[in-house]
Amino acid sequence: MKLVLLIISTWFVSGLGVFAKETKPWSFVSIPDFLNFDIEYPQEGWEDALGFIMDSMKKENPAFVMVPGDLVMGHWGTQKEEINKWADKYYPGWIQRFKDHDLKVYAALGDHEIRDNPWRGAQADAVPFYKDAFRRHLKMPLNGPDHMKGTAFYWLHENALFISVDVFEKGKSRQGEIAAGVTGKQLVWFEQVLSQHRDQVDHIIVMGHTPILRPVRTFSSSGMLTENGRDSEFWRVMVKYDIDLYLCGEVHAVTCTQRDGIQQIAHGGLIGRTTKPNYLLVTVRKDKLELNLKEIDLANGKGRLWQRDKSKGPWDTITITPERKKQGFTSIGKVTLNKGTAAKKFETQTGFFNEKNNPK
Repeated sequence: MKLVLLIISTWFVSGLGVFAKETKPWSFVSIPDFLNFDIEYPQEGWEDALGFIMDSMKKENPAFVMVPGDLVMGHWGTQKEEINKWADKYYPGWIQRFKDHDLKVYAALGDHEIRDNPWRGAQADAVPFYKDAFRRHLKMPLNGPDHMKGTAFYWLHENALFISVDVFEKGKSRQGEIAAGVTGKQLVWFEQVLSQHRDQVDHIIVMGHTPILRPVRTFSSSGMLTENGRDSEFWRVMVKYDIDLYLCGEVHAVTCTQRDGIQQIAHGGLIGRTTKPNYLLVTVRKDKLELNLKEIDLANGKGRLWQRDKSKGPWDTITITPERKKQGFTSIGKVTLNKGTAAKKFETQTGFFNEKNNPK
């Protein structure tokens, strides 16, 4: 009896210790569409500005950087050998850039990682070759559904669950033989991951390349969206499991939309074409997520860098002036997701998180 009581007492005290433990604040960064072009490393005319951007993210002391798709230009043809040749040329430099700045990265699949939309005939047939190249180089976790190993995956960090989805599924849409969404076997896997981990974490963040909620601003983009939007089963499952954030890219402009207790943030890079790249800093606490969108001004050159099978590549130089460097990245919007009350609250919205200026 004494032994049983001792075991129960030890478990009880240990349990109290676990639940009483205060989670120390930590952070992560999101920057979709980084870089969205086939860029050398080092790239003449780019390194000073890119180095400043990378160093700025590093100074945020993030546990990792999330890139919700469009790492490269990816117009690499339709033959496996040709695709692998260009993947072997551009992916290693992209990865090394993060390593050299001591930044761990998690990357989602974007349309440019599978040749760019639309996908018809030979272009659609080549999608598996592109996904294989992404899987081989990026080496994301292999815990996704069987048909999407390395392109759909999840990870846990501290008190949060992160899920990266592969929205490029076979189907019929205006994009041809790909329909952007999370359905079928991937949706089953997605819900299983949520069900398994929901009670083990304080926060859940999902990243996918295409926005779900609309309308969203666009800049130099085809504006591809997740099929069926808020009416999709994908969105309904996220609502069911009380997801906190959905981070996406594709549109190369900022729109922040909150519906059903979920904050969607469409934002990102396209460095080499935009003049205002931005990243999202998320500070994670036990019962709060503090979001801060930050932007910097960029001056582009006048010439163009060559890109395979693309008439207009990025500008040949990108520059951040000394004066702008002194100022650094500046906030263009903040919001706090307060989960310390009976119902989740979105508090102190500023800038782009104030939806009164959102597109209608």
